[in-house]
Amino acid sequence: MKKNILTGMLPVAVCMAFTTVHAIAGPGPVQPTLTTIQGTTDNEKATKLSLYAVVEGQTKEVASTEVNADHAFAFALQKPAEGFYYISAYPKDLGTRIYLKSGDQLNLAIEGHSFKQKTGSAENKSLQQWNEVAAPIMSPAYTIDSVTFHSYFPKLEATQPKIAAFKKSFTSTNKSFSALMKVTMDADIEYAAMRLLLTPRSDHPKKEQYPAFYNTIVQDKKFCDANYIRLGNINDYMQIYNTFQFIIGDRTAARPAQAELLAKKVNGICNDRLKALALLNSMGAYKSLDELTTAMAPYQQYFSTPLEKQRYNDYEKSIRKFNAGEAGYNFIGEDVNGNKVAFNDLKGKVVVVDVWATWCGPCKAELPHLKHLEEEMEGKNVTFVGASVDEAKDKEKWKTFVHDQEMKGTQIFMSGWSEVTKFYDIKGIPRFMVFDQQGKIVTIDAPRPSTPELKALIEKLLAKG
Repeated sequence: MKKNILTGMLPVAVCMAFTTVHAIAGPGPVQPTLTTIQGTTDNEKATKLSLYAVVEGQTKEVASTEVNADHAFAFALQKPAEGFYYISAYPKDLGTRIYLKSGDQLNLAIEGHSFKQKTGSAENKSLQQWNEVAAPIMSPAYTIDSVTFHSYFPKLEATQPKIAAFKKSFTSTNKSFSALMKVTMDADIEYAAMRLLLTPRSDHPKKEQYPAFYNTIVQDKKFCDANYIRLGNINDYMQIYNTFQFIIGDRTAARPAQAELLAKKVNGICNDRLKALALLNSMGAYKSLDELTTAMAPYQQYFSTPLEKQRYNDYEKSIRKFNAGEAGYNFIGEDVNGNKVAFNDLKGKVVVVDVWATWCGPCKAELPHLKHLEEEMEGKNVTFVGASVDEAKDKEKWKTFVHDQEMKGTQIFMSGWSEVTKFYDIKGIPRFMVFDQQGKIVTIDAPRPSTPELKALIEKLLAKG
């Protein structure tokens, strides 16, 4: 009799809050509160499998485990976020899609990019049934090898009635799964059908040879359902869709300018999270800071989640240097009256930024010197910005401090170590930064007001005009 692989036959990979933990070896039953995935893979070359979650449209490895000599594997996770996960032996291959929720106990036989569930959940039973219905057109054999449209198009048309029947009969008491499957079924078929056309092959069809299904793909407004962002292949799917729009359109027309193409892409998406994802995936086309900031300026409002902002900032940092003459980062804070203040709003003047906090002793020690410098610069083309990194819970304390200390200039609240500190990699405060009248960096590590060098630097910039 074979042992249950979770009781010592294999190391068990444990995931805690999307943090991968090394496999735990040893006998003993797995805690019943864990979500477990065990089974076998038909990939005889696989020695390791990784489990990927989807986080705001990005796949993230959350656990890994070894595959033993019997091709068996096992994962154990603590309270995974509900949704699609992907089991893969290769980093660049999305692998086998499954559905997980907390408490699931799955036993699967992985077969290529699909699976058969021996024991498990109602959700994966439905997902397996869907895979079987859509297999003739989803199978990698029909999307990445040399098979041409001559064999694929008949399969696409023959499968459509079966797909329609499955959609009509599909039901689930799990509302989250049901909503996700609604977009998944359409996405799977569209993705596979478009990919067939866009993969190099020995023979390609003319547009008049396309089955009628292709005419249903392009729509004035696409990706309207937020659940699309829960798909592991959403980035590739959106990219393929954009290319498909081009090949199915009028290719004799002049290619629009880059800004027009980006605007068309964004305006054709009706969900803000998907707009943000499309914008983030477009950033690689811009290799200079000026190009990037100019292109993204009309769309900054779509970067609203911490992860979206981080991805944008990380890319911006990767293509820029903090040398003198580089454009300053357009950070945004809130003044004492609750109004938004953006760095770019201050262009036209020399800008001195003081990154500080009410709890910072050295920051408060500079305050008298800063006030004196502000008095000396009064009436000149310079503005002083106090960017507080006090935590959100101390916002009222910050307001009181600003009032009691009669702090001048533009005082803004940054809600902790965010935006400006992360972008400029500020590890300690106070930090003074100086920018010229065009909003370009003079220095991001300026002298403090308690030294004469800061005043001299400002006067030098003012003299240049």
